[in-house]
Amino acid sequence: MKDELAVCGFAIMDDEVVPEIAGRWGSPQAIISRERDDSWSLSGTYGLKAFPWHTEGAISSRPPRWIVLRALSIPQTTHTELLDPDPPLLAGLRRTVLRAVDRAGRVRHLPAALPKGGRWRIRWDPRTCVPQIGLSLEEVDARAPTATIEWREGRVAILDNARLLHRRPAVPAGRVLERTYVWSE
Repeated sequence: MKDELAVCGFAIMDDEVVPEIAGRWGSPQAIISRERDDSWSLSGTYGLKAFPWHTEGAISSRPPRWIVLRALSIPQTTHTELLDPDPPLLAGLRRTVLRAVDRAGRVRHLPAALPKGGRWRIRWDPRTCVPQIGLSLEEVDARAPTATIEWREGRVAILDNARLLHRRPAVPAGRVLERTYVWSE
């Protein structure tokens, strides 16, 4: 699994051990797909409609490094798309400055890609971090996925939140994923 994470930026398992381990890393949170949710969340903004490319915690001074997702209820076929930026996209992200607005309305300007430990840490969320200089939302949104996770109940995916953007198509009501944020490297 460690090699797969290093090479691909994600790993997929159909195994019960990972949720137990993830529970030690962070607090699992059930994400129930529905029409309405907290207006601050992606679910609150988009409901059951498709989500755009994003990273988790984009406005945070310290976003989670890893995301562990586990499918608890999948009433219909659904998937999550991943985008591992190629060199031209990464170069564009390195030149992009985001205007980040938090819940309190405070504004900060943050880089879309920041060097960290010999790699790049990406942040992207078109709701709260709008590009001011560099790439446009449309340029990133037009990118095709580099990988897809097909969900089935019990499936677990670990995503490198510093490296990958992710999005989902419209989903049926009742889809439930459990999400755990992990901050350790």
